[in-house]
Amino acid sequence: MGPGGIAVIILAIAVVIIAIAIAYAIVKVGRLIDEIQESVKSVNKITHNAEEITSKISNAVNGLFEKNSSLLKLLTGVATTVISRKRGSKEHD
Repeated sequence: MGPGGIAVIILAIAVVIIAIAIAYAIVKVGRLIDEIQESVKSVNKITHNAEEITSKISNAVNGLFEKNSSLLKLLTGVATTVISRKRGSKEHD
């Protein structure tokens, strides 16, 4: 075997080492992507639960306002009257 044969063997070994390194990197990247997907799923669950809770609270508040609209109008009128009287009394002082 001449110098060309030895060079081919060294080249073949180098190509195998490079192929193993690339395969290792691809496996690591695949695992990283799987972990990222799990994290995204977890965040999506949390976000979905928060969205449901916010929707329930919003619906409850809207229902309260709709059921008690006359009471709220009365309270608004009373509050407006009290505030205007306080402002009026400060102007006289």
